[in-house]
Amino acid sequence: MDYIYVLKFNPDYYDEDVWTDEVNQIIDAHFQRLKSDYEKGKVIHVGRTENPKDEGFGLVIYHADDDQDAKHYMENDPAIKNKIMTGTYQRYKVVFNHG
Repeated sequence: MDYIYVLKFNPDYYDEDVWTDEVNQIIDAHFQRLKSDYEKGKVIHVGRTENPKDEGFGLVIYHADDDQDAKHYMENDPAIKNKIMTGTYQRYKVVFNHG
């Protein structure tokens, strides 16, 4: 099954000037995990809006075995696990795709 999770920054992290080295490392781990899982075929699509952080969001479309697996995958995103971002997930059905 396919799922989507939508990410939003925690308001404490809207301003990148307050990001510590630790926060930057967590964001890098978030990116590297998604990149690796994309290369393995688990993740189908990753993107984000270009709006400011308080208005924008990111999204991840990915494969999971079931709802529990989908939730577990989202909750283990380093940015969500470390409360830099929040996420919500749900089942996703592709209707049209240029893939």
